[in-house]
Amino acid sequence: MESALRWLGFGAGIAALFGTFVAVMKTLLVPRRSWSFLSSLVGRWGFRFFHGIAVRLRSFDLADRFLGFLAPAVVIGILASLLASFVIAFALLLLPWADLTVGQALRESGSSIFTLGFVNTAQPIPTTLDVLAGAIGMIFVALTIGYLPAMYTEVRRREALVKRLEGWTGTPSWGPEILARFALAGAVDRLANLYAMWDEWCAYVADSHMKYPALTHYRLPRSGNHYLVALLAVMDAATLDMALRPRARHVDARLFLRQGTQCLHDIAYPMRRVDAGPLQPMLDQAAFAEGAMRAVEAGFPAEVAPERAWAAFAEMRARYAPLAYELAYWILPGPAPWTGTRRGFADLEARPPAPDSWDLA
Repeated sequence: MESALRWLGFGAGIAALFGTFVAVMKTLLVPRRSWSFLSSLVGRWGFRFFHGIAVRLRSFDLADRFLGFLAPAVVIGILASLLASFVIAFALLLLPWADLTVGQALRESGSSIFTLGFVNTAQPIPTTLDVLAGAIGMIFVALTIGYLPAMYTEVRRREALVKRLEGWTGTPSWGPEILARFALAGAVDRLANLYAMWDEWCAYVADSHMKYPALTHYRLPRSGNHYLVALLAVMDAATLDMALRPRARHVDARLFLRQGTQCLHDIAYPMRRVDAGPLQPMLDQAAFAEGAMRAVEAGFPAEVAPERAWAAFAEMRARYAPLAYELAYWILPGPAPWTGTRRGFADLEARPPAPDSWDLA
C-alpha cells in the first residue's frame, strides 16, 4: 500500500512539475496574453486581501500608501508560489526512489532547488533528480533577475508621460483644465501633438499591462496623479475639444480616442469583476457646462457654445467613460473631477488649480 502511494505521488509530481514549467513560461517568458492558474490565483487573492483592508482605513491617503504594497506583494507571491511548486514537485518525484518520509523529501528537494546541498540521497536516480532540481533553481533565479527589472522599467516608462502632463496642466489631471492650460500658453495648435503622444502611450500600456497584469496596480509615490486619471483626463480633453470645435478635422484626437478606449478594455481584461455596464456619459450637463466654461474662459477658441456642444460630447464620452469609471472604482486612484466614485471612499473630491495666466500655471 505504501509503495502504491509513493508511485501515485510520483505521478502527481510529474504533473506538478509539468504544470509549474508551463506556469513559469506563461508568467516570465511568453510575450503575449497568457496567465497561469497559479499566478491568477495569487493575484486575485492578493487584490482581495489588500483592497479588503484598504477600504476600511480611515483616510484615502492611508489607503493609498497601503495599496502601494499590493503589486510588489503580488509579484513576490507569484514567484514564491512557483518556487514552492517546484519544491513540492521534486519532493513527490523522490518518494519512490528513496526511503524518505514526505517531510524528508521536501527537505531534500528544497536543499537542491535552493542549491544548498546539505541533504542528498546517494543513489543514482535521487542524485539525478537533485541535480535537475538544482539546475532548475538556478534557471528560475536567472529568469527572476531579468523579470523584475523589466517590470519596473515598464512602470517608469508608463509614468514618465503622466509626470509630464502633471507639470503642464496641474494635479489632478482634468480634461477641461488641459484645454485651459494649453489655451493660456497659446499652444492650442499643439493639442494634436499631445493626442499623438498619448496614442502611442496607450498602445504601449495596453501591450505591457496585458502581459503583466500586476502593472495595473503599481502606484506613484504620491497619490496626486494616477495613470488612469491622466488617461481619462486626456480622453476628456480630446472629446471636449472635438465638441467645442466641430469644424476642425481632429484626426489625431479621433485616433487617440479609439486607441484609448481599446487601452481601457485591455487594462480591464485581467480584472474579471470589471463590468462597464450600459453606454452613458457618466456626467450631467451641469458638470459639463462648468468644465467647458473653464476652458472657454481661459481663452480656448470654441466654435460653439457649451450648451450646443453637450450632445456631441455626451455621445462620444459614453463609449469609454463607463469602463473608465468602473476601473477607477476598483483600482482606487486619487480623487479627480469627472472620474466617478471610489470603492469605500464615496466623498472624495479634488480639483487642479485654475490659474488665469500661463506664468502662474
